[in-house]
Amino acid sequence: MMTTLNACILKPKGPLHLGQREGMREGTETLVHSDTLFSALCHSFLLLYGRAELERFLAAFGSTPPLLISSAYCHCQDRFYFPVPHNQIPVGKEQKKIRFVMQSEFEKLLAGKALDEETVQAKLPEGVITTDDVPRVTVSRLTGTAAEEGGFYHLGQVWLHNAAFFFLYEVKPEWKEKFEATVRLMCDEGVGGYRTVGKGQFYPPEFRQIELNLPSSADAELLLSLYYPAEGETARLAEGWYQLIFRRGYVYSPDNRSWRRKAVGMFAEGSVFPGGNHRGMLVDVTPDRVLLPHPVYRYGVAFTLPCRFRPERRGE
Repeated sequence: MMTTLNACILKPKGPLHLGQREGMREGTETLVHSDTLFSALCHSFLLLYGRAELERFLAAFGSTPPLLISSAYCHCQDRFYFPVPHNQIPVGKEQKKIRFVMQSEFEKLLAGKALDEETVQAKLPEGVITTDDVPRVTVSRLTGTAAEEGGFYHLGQVWLHNAAFFFLYEVKPEWKEKFEATVRLMCDEGVGGYRTVGKGQFYPPEFRQIELNLPSSADAELLLSLYYPAEGETARLAEGWYQLIFRRGYVYSPDNRSWRRKAVGMFAEGSVFPGGNHRGMLVDVTPDRVLLPHPVYRYGVAFTLPCRFRPERRGE
């Protein structure tokens, strides 16, 4: 069943810092999680349209979400790469290394095909995404000199080589114009950490449509975003094939950038759950005992695709 989806392609101007660990050596992710993307969108939306309009936009998620976004994956040589579903059980060393596969193979996995040598050949080419660590030092705001203890650390950053990120989205018509304007500003403002030193910036975005061949006899849903279940959605989650990820970090707001947000556990991209109607929600992660003029949310709304719950196995 051919389905048309909206895609936004973001070509980086340089490296991004998509950190997850905090400490003397901080690493980086190699994809842009949906909550990171949504945070950057909200910041740019606020700059463009003001606090009252942002609050109206966020309030709409209490009924029918005005915007659904996936996490951002790699777009290379005009090919879209997607995460391998977690219901796939790898056999052998090469299959265990596969994280992302090109669209044609991804569609077969959704329809119930099991991992095989063809899947290995369809994986994201090596060298398209690389990471490195940059040594940095913390400078005291009072003395202007390096901090005596814990001042030296490493910053992880991710590079895309002759490639871009892309994310899928659904937006209500009344929000479409503002959404596209917000994405354009976000490309200048940046995504991820260390934006003030130029990391995470993009060239002007490309909005286009892509055709995905989705299974018509699906009995499950696959996540292309992070997911925090809403009330009443937890009944069959334990039957799924999933990975949990813990999200933490600092508030990024014109009002405050030094307070830690509450940590929260979420289901990761590629997780597969039986049935349908996995909607998710915005999670309030406002720090306790902190006076902020607004709540702080983490994006846990699900962007899903239909799929077969159990892949075919050899000999079955």
